[in-house]
Amino acid sequence: MTTNSSSRIGTAPPTLDLLLRQNAHRSGDVLALIDAPDRPLWADGAPRRMTWIQVDAAVSAVAGRFFEMGLPSEAVVCIQGLNVTDTLIALMGCIRAGLVAAIVPVDYSPAEIVTFAERLNAKALLSARKMGQEQPLRPLRHLVDESIADIRFIGAFGSDLPGGTVSFEDCIGYPKSGAITRLSRRERPEDSLAIMTVDRGPEGALAVARNHREWHAAASLVVERLGLTRQSRLLSPMAPSSLAGLASGLVAWLISGCQLALHQAFDATVFAVQMNMHAVTHVVLPNVVLQASLAEGLLSGRKLEKIASLAREPHRSVDLPQAPCAVHHFAILGEIGIMPMLPAGNGRFGLPAHIGIDADSQSALLETLVTGEGQLALRGEQVPVVGFDVSDRDLSFPISPEDWVTTSYPAEASENGVRVTGARYAGASASWGAETPAPQGAEPPQESDGLRALAGAA
Repeated sequence: MTTNSSSRIGTAPPTLDLLLRQNAHRSGDVLALIDAPDRPLWADGAPRRMTWIQVDAAVSAVAGRFFEMGLPSEAVVCIQGLNVTDTLIALMGCIRAGLVAAIVPVDYSPAEIVTFAERLNAKALLSARKMGQEQPLRPLRHLVDESIADIRFIGAFGSDLPGGTVSFEDCIGYPKSGAITRLSRRERPEDSLAIMTVDRGPEGALAVARNHREWHAAASLVVERLGLTRQSRLLSPMAPSSLAGLASGLVAWLISGCQLALHQAFDATVFAVQMNMHAVTHVVLPNVVLQASLAEGLLSGRKLEKIASLAREPHRSVDLPQAPCAVHHFAILGEIGIMPMLPAGNGRFGLPAHIGIDADSQSALLETLVTGEGQLALRGEQVPVVGFDVSDRDLSFPISPEDWVTTSYPAEASENGVRVTGARYAGASASWGAETPAPQGAEPPQESDGLRALAGAA
């Protein structure tokens, strides 16, 4: 699957897989990826600490396992995973194998995963034996057997897997050397689809597909604003199941070559331990968690240089306590775009009308527009141009002939650009997203037990 990027601008960026290979070649034995110390509470196994070479070898082994299972090039693989090393390696293994990864929110039930996989014509599912207090593999196996989906196999990380499940655990613990990888034969490999995420709205769920170029453009804004380098140490509690979590975590890590420490859910004690243990220099947090963290003094690490604050409600004012370092604010506009916000006084922010590829560029990395219906629309390098209908209703991806994509946020023009004036899908009740950690003491809306409860904290 290749997107039509003929109108795209700028030099072609490296693919995500090439970025990983370059980091492994350049940084080798440097520590690259770290699990949270409380991993055993959420997932199988002890916390992993992996160098760039170890990550690269594990990714090749995962790709090799996909080959062994006979998946065709560009097949879709649905992945559900926590914010642990396994999930990131699974995503990169799909890409190295020439497959398309569709990352499923952690609060999706087994039935929802299978329905999602059916609508995308996915050929495999990849999960974990343990996700919090849930063990989703047996119900997944049963539902796949009863469905009409053409799913070739269910794979998983972890020990003591149920019968009929393909184990990927040895790909990380004992990766085989010399695994074959499928190289792209496309003229523009950066335009091949890489990772899909799920957007949710009043009319149902939509799979939003981005190619390598679009993922690179989305994360580059975070890398540039935070000044991430190979010497940086980034801590993120953002689940790798959304634009926000992937752009500010996995892809920013690959572009910068920094060290990435993962934090599952949000536990103030564990977070404070990680800040000091890893000498963290940069942190990515949802703005509601940032406010609570500053109030509790969790961000007083002596090495901390910059903080990224991610807002899913950019119309709300932000009253932050005094921060120990610079704070950069980003608006998360569903799964459509991520962009820096401009201070507009009284704790409020606006969005720029135009972000160039470089300081002197008249071409746009990202542009904003207020539609005739009074909604914010985006276009540019990071905005996806392919949508997949995964709803029971007649739902299409809202792309205009000029490549403008509606975000469904009400907005109005302002002096310097655009101002978001209300919540997305105005009138719909707000919910805690799977990628938005809830600060301790906060009480999200009550949901069913198991993974939905876990999602409220993840």
